[in-house]
Amino acid sequence: MVRIISVFAFLFLLASCNFYYVEPQYDVRDDVVGKYEIEEYSATYHDVTRYSFRIAKVGNSGNEITIKNFYGVGIRVRAYVNYDRIEIPRQVVGGYEVDGVGTIFNSELSLNYRVVDLYSNDPADFCETTAWLY
Repeated sequence: MVRIISVFAFLFLLASCNFYYVEPQYDVRDDVVGKYEIEEYSATYHDVTRYSFRIAKVGNSGNEITIKNFYGVGIRVRAYVNYDRIEIPRQVVGGYEVDGVGTIFNSELSLNYRVVDLYSNDPADFCETTAWLY
């Protein structure tokens, strides 16, 4: 009899407990935030340039980031992270029109983008960039 009462008491206590499963919050932007060393190849000018830029989150949620010192000219470009891809939508910043795409693999970014200097008659600069987090 005592055994039956203890089983019912255990079941009653178990039924009265609330279990909460809290899913951990993961921000895909965490994979790309930081300072990078850049090696940029210009397919237009057949030239290699080295500089650094910094990637930071925009807001506390979402997938928007900013790339500071983009193209090595001190402009801040808006971009979006989706899993292992980066999208730089067409935008005009500081006299430059930019757009492009990229991929993320470990601590390395590969970017392909187009930059047009709106104050000169130079052709669009098509760049292939590799960036390493440091």
